Amino acid sequence: MVECRIIDNPNLRWHHFDDAEDPELVVLAAQYSLHELAIGQCATLTSRAKLDDYQTYLFVVLIEFRNEEQPDRLVEEPLYLFVGDDFIITVSDGINRSVENAKQIIKTPWISERTSKDIFYLLFDYICDQYFPVIDEISEEISELEQAVYEKPDRDISRRATILKKTLTLLRRAASSHRGIINQLLRKNPPYLQAPLNLYFRDIYDHLVQAMDLIETDRDLLTGVIDTNISATAHRTNEIVKTLTIYATALLPLNVITGYFGMNFVHLPFIHERWAVPIITTLLLLMLIGTAIYLRRRQW
Repeated sequence: MVECRIIDNPNLRWHHFDDAEDPELVVLAAQYSLHELAIGQCATLTSRAKLDDYQTYLFVVLIEFRNEEQPDRLVEEPLYLFVGDDFIITVSDGINRSVENAKQIIKTPWISERTSKDIFYLLFDYICDQYFPVIDEISEEISELEQAVYEKPDRDISRRATILKKTLTLLRRAASSHRGIINQLLRKNPPYLQAPLNLYFRDIYDHLVQAMDLIETDRDLLTGVIDTNISATAHRTNEIVKTLTIYATALLPLNVITGYFGMNFVHLPFIHERWAVPIITTLLLLMLIGTAIYLRRRQW
């Protein structure tokens, strides 16, 4: 796709590229004196959120997550921003939702005099707000896993919980990186953000802190699910072993008697007696009942 100029006026120009290999990006790099290292990073599609200060402009990498059907199938979509005083350049790999959202907002009477920092805020705010729907989906699945672990423990529950923990770790790493970006912006000297916009970025910071708290809570819940599932599975295995042991213990004396009289010898006791079979059968039943009574009294 050819370069898209979303805003083009004397006070602000917003250039957007959905292909980092677009030749026009190199032309703009020369026009705005963009560093070749920053341009090169756009092509590598790095997935680490960060902020680099090049004095006349900021180079920012933001990470957006796209959910594919299941909460653990997150696709990272990096968005690269060059934020100057009177320009902003955004680069993404394909259509970017945060850019599309910002394009819709600036069509409304959003603010009388827009600046590159305002556009930066719109993009940043939308990306950070997308954490909460993903976290909510994971929280719902955690509730289902908690219910399942009490109804029917299974190793698939632990496997699923482990996958979700990895997803939460990915979200937390990105949220922490984005929080670090805002820390850099708020602590710049001289101040980079004016008072009104400063409050808006602090609001994003609060949202990120809230998201990280929810992520930590969900991670603790998943750890509890895994531990409970392991304990319940072990308990179930113990019950099965206990039941089989009781059966084996009850049948052991019977095996001894039947094995003894089952030997292939002619002169065994009662071998030719008419009442041998009823007597032995009665003896076996009495031994079985006696063993069951003994095990019950011992509460085994």
